[in-house]
Amino acid sequence: MSKAQQPTANPATAIWESVLRYAPSFLEIDRAVSRQPGFQCAVAVDGELLGAFSGGYAHLGKLAKLTNDHLFRVASHSKTFTATAAMLLCEDGVLSLEDRLGDLLPVLADSDVAAVRVRELLSHSGGIIRDSENADFWALGRPFPPNAELLEIAKSSKVLERNEHFKYTNIGYGLLGLVIEAVSGQAYDEFVNLRILAPLGLENTGADLDGRAPELAAGYGPLVLAGRDHALEARTEIEHIHTGSLAAATGFYSTASDMVAYFSSHLVGAAPSVLSDDSKRLMQRKVEDSGVAGRGYGLGLILQKVQDRDTFGHSGGYPGHITRSWVVPETGVVLSVLSNAVDGAATAWGEKLFALAALAEQKTPESYNGVGPDTLARFTGRFAALWGLQDVVELGGKLFMLEPGGAVDPKTTVPLEFVDECTLKSADPNGFAGYRELVHFEFDGSGASALRGPGGMRFVRQGDFVLPKVLRPTQ
Repeated sequence: MSKAQQPTANPATAIWESVLRYAPSFLEIDRAVSRQPGFQCAVAVDGELLGAFSGGYAHLGKLAKLTNDHLFRVASHSKTFTATAAMLLCEDGVLSLEDRLGDLLPVLADSDVAAVRVRELLSHSGGIIRDSENADFWALGRPFPPNAELLEIAKSSKVLERNEHFKYTNIGYGLLGLVIEAVSGQAYDEFVNLRILAPLGLENTGADLDGRAPELAAGYGPLVLAGRDHALEARTEIEHIHTGSLAAATGFYSTASDMVAYFSSHLVGAAPSVLSDDSKRLMQRKVEDSGVAGRGYGLGLILQKVQDRDTFGHSGGYPGHITRSWVVPETGVVLSVLSNAVDGAATAWGEKLFALAALAEQKTPESYNGVGPDTLARFTGRFAALWGLQDVVELGGKLFMLEPGGAVDPKTTVPLEFVDECTLKSADPNGFAGYRELVHFEFDGSGASALRGPGGMRFVRQGDFVLPKVLRPTQ
């Protein structure tokens, strides 16, 4: 193959490689200061796993470190598997998106939801109640409903007219699980295993609690209920339970690595894949506005912009685990972040990683011309002073000064300018900060050992930092 014939490298790969070099330590600080138990992340580009990392604890009582192999209940990510299963049956010619619920499940033929179409179930357009009038199963007050109870709930589950307004419904997706069983002649989990999980090699994914339960990261209650002092170790551990007839809506477990492999298969043109590109496009087309600005829904997929790019994916909230995954069709990037607390920060952490990638994509200042990566690497590190921490980090071949644990705003954060091999300059447009001031670095055999500025304050390598003695006035 000639140079002209060789495929062009996806620039997103280099961008996210730089993010992955920094993200583990960045998120670990965020996790610690917010007193979250743990997290698991993975990134893929064009279907190839670029990196995976974890932080914090899988079990607080044992102080067991969370690893990339721990399983998480990915909750409403389950809906994307159910939607994929429904689309497969449509491709098989045994199901139609226009089929009526009352025809597919005859027990509902005379109910208020009999006319609801498969398409409306997939897009939450059927007007069906979210979880029933007694949803204490979400608080472990009672078991998740079995099939018979789900059907009884469904008979009186109409809240809105069909297509009147987006109405998110776990009950509706539980009914889709029963539809898949009725049409395929197989148990829901058997169909999903045979037609989705096995072909995609998702060996760490399953439809509900099973024999792999011991591999699950423990789930925890909210910090606000963690005793008077709201300490991390005072969080309440939440028992993992079966989700019964709502497995198709919320029962799945997986890992971040499996999730990015699965969602990569939903990219148009991806291989391996279980769906046709036509079905993928249909799923990814917005059907409903959710009522939340910028957030829509397709067929089993949440659609929204992140850093000005269209994404599809899903969130998940299960008692003890909060999860989120995104696909960016424009760049081929897939990101999954899993957390193990009711108030887990999976969405916020993922959005911070996208913000870091947006920093890496910024234009490189002309002052960097001729400056090699080894020179830039000398400046990087985590530095401490009485006021906290400052990171100097390389993202996309540029140096930024960031506050670990803080917000990341690509609209106001710009690269430091290169002055010489010991000096950088702030270009921060915030006039209240150190705009246009120099940052002087000190070095030793391990790299940058201290910096001064912008603002004139000296920060030292975090490992060397000690609190200063209190200065007392002379007598």
